[in-house]
Formats: sequence, C-alpha cells, structure tokens
Amino acid sequence: MLPFYPVHMDVAQQAWVAARVEERARTGNDVTALETELRPLARYDRIWNGGQTHFVALYQPRFVYTRTSGQPTIDERLVNPAALNTTDPNLTPLSALHNGGIGIEAIRRRWRLSAYQFAAYGPITTTSLLVQDPWTGEGYPAEPNPIIPSTIAARFTLLFAQTQVFVPIRLSRRVALIPGFVYNAFGGANSDARAIMALTIGPGGSLALEVAATRNDRFVTTVGGGQVQTLFQGDRTGPDIYRAEARQSWRHWYSPKVSTELELGATVGGDNINGFSLFSFVEAGLLYDDFGLPKLAPGAAAQGAPPGRGARLQIGTFARVQPWLDLFSGELIQRGVLAGAANYGIDRTTFRVQLQGAQSLSTPRSVAKYSLLQVETSLRYRFSRDWSGDLGVRFGSQDFENAIRFNQTTQGQVFAGIAWAPLPGRF
Repeated sequence: MLPFYPVHMDVAQQAWVAARVEERARTGNDVTALETELRPLARYDRIWNGGQTHFVALYQPRFVYTRTSGQPTIDERLVNPAALNTTDPNLTPLSALHNGGIGIEAIRRRWRLSAYQFAAYGPITTTSLLVQDPWTGEGYPAEPNPIIPSTIAARFTLLFAQTQVFVPIRLSRRVALIPGFVYNAFGGANSDARAIMALTIGPGGSLALEVAATRNDRFVTTVGGGQVQTLFQGDRTGPDIYRAEARQSWRHWYSPKVSTELELGATVGGDNINGFSLFSFVEAGLLYDDFGLPKLAPGAAAQGAPPGRGARLQIGTFARVQPWLDLFSGELIQRGVLAGAANYGIDRTTFRVQLQGAQSLSTPRSVAKYSLLQVETSLRYRFSRDWSGDLGVRFGSQDFENAIRFNQTTQGQVFAGIAWAPLPGRF
C-alpha cells in the first residue's frame, strides 16, 4: 500500500512535495564506489463523500550518480569471464528509475474497496537494490532484498508493476471476509537485464476470513493460489510455477503495547517438468510500541499508532519459514527468514537498528543454496519541522550457488542523508 500520511478530512484536496538526498560510500569484494542518490517526492490526495473515499497519486523517482573506483574480485574458476560486462560503468554514471503509484480507498457501511497500482521502470545500480527504507514502526519489518552482484553488470534496467485489489466485506461486527487479487511483475526489463535478474510475472488470488474472537484475540484463515512465469536472457523461459496454499494465524494482545502473532500453513507448489512439492509456512512475530498498538475492526484499513508524548521505543521482530521464488535460478525453494528492528526516539533524536537474515532450507527439488545477512544502524535528527538528517552504517553478505552460477558478495556502506518534508498544501 502507498504510505497514507495523516490527511485532514475537512479538506478536499492536498498536495505534498518532499526530497531526500543520500551519500553512500560502499566497499567490499563486489565493488568499491561513491554513490549519490536524490529521491524527490510529489503526491496528490483527494477526499470526498464526507471523508469516506480517498484517492492518492504518488511519484517518487530515484536518481543515482555513481563513480566506481574499483572492480569486483572475480574467481574465473567459478564465474565464466565471457558472461561478464566489461564496459566501464563510469561512462554512464547516472541511473534514473521512475517510480510511482495510484490508489483508492472507498469505505462503505458493509464493505471497503482498497485498490492500488504500482510501477517502476528504468536503470538502477545493482547495489542500490540493497538499500531499504528504515522500518517505520507499522507492521513487521520487511524481508531482506537479495544483493544483485556487480560481476555481470554495475546496473541494469528494472521493471516493476504490481496491481492490488482487496474488498473486505463486514459479515458482522466481529467477522470480515476479505477477497483479494494481486498481479506482479519484477526483474529485468529486457534480455540483457535478465542476465542479471530474471523477470518473474504472474497473478495471485486469496480469500481470508478475519474473526475477532475476543477483545485481545484475532484469527485469520486464508486460502489462495497463484501462477508465476520466469523469463531469462535470450528469450528463454522457465516452466510455469503453480502454487496453492492455506494458512491460519492467531494474534494476541498481552497489553495495549505488546502483541504476538503465530501463523501456520502449507503450500503445494511446483511445475509440470520438475514436479510438485509440499512447502511449510511457519511464522512467529512480536510487536511492541510505547505509544500503543491499535486494535482495528476486522477488515478495517491499517493505521498508525495513537499519538503519544515523551520517549518512544518500538520493536518489531519475526521468524518465518516459507516457499520463496529464487530470483537467480527461477526455482521455488524453502527459505527461512529472521528479521528484527528497533526504533528509540527521544526529543528530536531517533536511534534505529535493523537485522535481517535469510537461508535456503533443504527441500527435495531445490537446486540452489542461498544465504543472506544484512545489518543497519543509524541515527536520525530532526533539525526543524521540515528538515531532518541521518547518519548510519549498512552491511550485507550473501552466498549463492547453483548449477551455473556461484557468487559470494560482501558489502559495507557508510551513508549520510538529509530530507525535506514540509506540511502539505491545501486547496
């Protein structure tokens, strides 16, 4: 979903502008470079029907200027030199990824429409995909992005498109039925780019039943399925992957500040060539917020924590085992993920730390071995209502191995950024 900042319901239209500049110095066995990124933001909100219908449009491109001073270390026993792109990346140092989306939320007495369309297209440096936004404190931290090695190319043309449509239906005060549809495309936009990252495309659907059993217990039963096609370099396509899944989750609030969640399920997935396998889904998570965790009615839209005063500590962590489509090999594999993040804010200063790890697990049809570790710590300081800055360190380490590609990537980043985000203009 697009980030829904607090919008004054007495105003029909609002316009937002913001910008962030980040300077990064990165080094490791993959590449050494200095990188400057400009990320402006333009946003428009319109609200009508007495605040019951909300349309939002957002455009947030990424302009990345990179100067490479070193080349990745290559072991020719593991990497075919003919597969490498030997073009000097400094000849085209600027990457411009266009990124945006539109969405609409319509709230009615018995149902709610939530529809979004996201899209991104353009060149992006392979190491920029490692950069993830800090955890905002809402929901759980994101799963780690894979590190795209620079041995084949320093940048590639990325294509991303995602459609999301969910229509929660209130069956009663405590029960909601939530049908949903998603169509996703992510990866290399052309044949050359797919040598670096395959393009995966396909639809998915789900049907969830959300029940507020007690004031402090929430159960969600979900069934769903989908199809994924993988496109590689040279118009080569992998077999269509099909999956069907069923999951059951239970969330419990121990106090207004603490909640845990446990989810169990199974997925049957595979293709007509390699066969089908049974994958498990297991998740355990914990959330803590000094300002409180909102309890929403079944099927209601997500919203931030209630306002508070004083120091604020937020903690989000989860462990998850699930099937994952490996973007390097196009295989559906079992993967374990562990992620945790914490924010501590006092006055104008916020301290942030985030840890993410992923590991492929043994499955009968897995042909790839994959592990990833990412760590980030930073300090954010708010100079004024409109200006803030941050300083931090990121570290990522990834090992990947399959029948045709081997890669061990270690990368460290030091970054400093400044952001300008004034209040929206009303008209």
